[in-house]
Amino acid sequence: MTARLLAGATLLTVAGFVLGWQFGGVIALIAAVIVALIAVVAHRMHEDRSIRRTALEINQWMSRTEHRGLTLRGGQAWQELAIAINALGAAYHRRGTRLARERPWRRELVDALVQPALLFSDEGRMLAANDAARTLLGIAFDAEDLTVMQAVGTAALADAVRVTREHGAPVTVDAEQGERDLRATVTTVGDETLLIIDDRTHERRVEELRRNFVVNASHELKTPVTGIQTLAEALQVTLRTDPARAPALVSQLGGEAERLVRLVNDLLDLRRLEERGPLESVPVDLAELVRRAVADAVPEAEQSQVDLSVDAPDRAFVSGLPGDLELIVENLVANGIKYNRPGGSVAISLSPSGGMYYTLRVSDTGIGIPQPDLGRIFERFYRVDSARSRETGGTGLGLSIVRHATERHGGTIAVESLLGEGTTFTVTLPVGPTD
Repeated sequence: MTARLLAGATLLTVAGFVLGWQFGGVIALIAAVIVALIAVVAHRMHEDRSIRRTALEINQWMSRTEHRGLTLRGGQAWQELAIAINALGAAYHRRGTRLARERPWRRELVDALVQPALLFSDEGRMLAANDAARTLLGIAFDAEDLTVMQAVGTAALADAVRVTREHGAPVTVDAEQGERDLRATVTTVGDETLLIIDDRTHERRVEELRRNFVVNASHELKTPVTGIQTLAEALQVTLRTDPARAPALVSQLGGEAERLVRLVNDLLDLRRLEERGPLESVPVDLAELVRRAVADAVPEAEQSQVDLSVDAPDRAFVSGLPGDLELIVENLVANGIKYNRPGGSVAISLSPSGGMYYTLRVSDTGIGIPQPDLGRIFERFYRVDSARSRETGGTGLGLSIVRHATERHGGTIAVESLLGEGTTFTVTLPVGPTD
């Protein structure tokens, strides 16, 4: 068409010159210029229509599932342009098809991960998040297309995703979210970004407990060991200078040794109970065990001027380990005596509960426990009255042992107390096996 327009313009120009011989040279020149301008404008309009048509074809590629090449009319240049555009379109179509196949696989991978995981697009929008991540980060299960910050809620994690997306290098970062201690690893998967989170809160608390345990155990062991060492040195001097005092020092030395033995035994019992291994339970007559434990505590109770009473059926069988069940009763009765007052009492009762459990209650009329301390009394080495506990030879591990032994048998323990009036511990143990 362009060639025809140019040919027509040439003819008109010639005609203009011919007419110019008749009407004058100026008119011929003006006519020639006008005709040339019309030809140029027509050529430009034709090119614009061709370009718009080409752009429309390319835009339609976005909505097609299959690639369809362009057909451009024109000379050699237009044909070369069509070949280049078609090659580029085919390449992008292949890449898009490959990504379309990969994206569902990536999202399925996120859902299959046990650890909390999120997948973000190259534009920083959340594409997928597994249930663990939604629970940990508080993301609604119907929430989609969130920004990184909306999804993770922590600047440190959002920055890690941004850095990985910009530089392509994996990033590991530690972050805190409320009371949680998180460690996240961010990496690229194709053109998307994968964030995997490790909740280290429990691990951190275990480390703190272990650290505190080592410190407290060292301190507790140091006291009797130092006492034994000091008394041994004093005994050496006394035997030479004042032999009459030697029996008193030997008695004190024996007391410190007994305290050390109790502490070591309690540490070993606690360690064994914390392992939570398989429970090879046998039928145990809890009523007989309670009566025996109370009988063993009578001398200590008489020395402390504390009255003991038992209310238990003839037989009360539960499934468990006799030694561990005995630790529960002994420690609770010992505590009732230890933290009582002269003329006080400790009442031990055992009764069935719903046919599936037995309930053991140990109530004393002692000094009681302050309300702020009730939540901590089952912690290792925690003492409400440190001075009194050490005076009576307590290790600070008794109630912790009771809790672990109770939980290992599938039972529960609760405490009620009024300061200055007394304390009641309630232990519920299942009749049948717990495993």
